[in-house]
Amino acid sequence: MKRTSLMLGAAALALAPAAALAERGASGHLNIIYWQAPSTLNPFLSGGTKEIESASLVLESMARFDDTGTMVPWLAESIPTVENGGVSEDLTSITWTIREGVMWSDGSPLTSEDFAFTYEYCTHPEGGCAQSSFFDGVTSVDTPDERTVVVNFEGSTPSPTPPSSGPRAR
Repeated sequence: MKRTSLMLGAAALALAPAAALAERGASGHLNIIYWQAPSTLNPFLSGGTKEIESASLVLESMARFDDTGTMVPWLAESIPTVENGGVSEDLTSITWTIREGVMWSDGSPLTSEDFAFTYEYCTHPEGGCAQSSFFDGVTSVDTPDERTVVVNFEGSTPSPTPPSSGPRAR
C-alpha cells in the first residue's frame, strides 16, 4: 500500500508542472523581460537587441513577415514586385505605396516624407546612426507624392525589400 501511495504521489508531482504550463498564455498577456531596460527607444542610435525589439513595438515598416515567414504588407498597400510594377525591370528601384488612412499616434498622416526623413537621418555622415548599414546600396529615397516612396539602389538589387521591411528581418 505504501508503495502505491508513493507512486501516486510521485506521478502527481511529475504531472503538476505540465498542468501549470498548460495554463501559461491562456490570458493572452505576454511579458517580455530583459535583464536591462532599453537605453533609448530610437533603434537608429543603438545596435542592442533590447533597443531594436523595444522600438519595434512602436515603429512599423512597410512590410512584415507572418508566422510562416511570408512577407505581408503592413504600412504598404501591397508588396512591390516586378510583375505588379513596384520593382523596376532592372531591379534598381522599388516603389512602395502607403496604405490610405495610416496615422501617427497624434493623428497626423504618415507621409512619404517621413520615410525620406528616416533615410536622410540615418545616412547623414554626422548623424551617428548605428544602423546605417541597413541602407547600404541605397542611393536615394524619392517622394513623388504623399503616399509614394521610391527607394533607389546603386545597382541591380535582386532582393530590394529589406530596407523597408521588418521587424529587422535580415
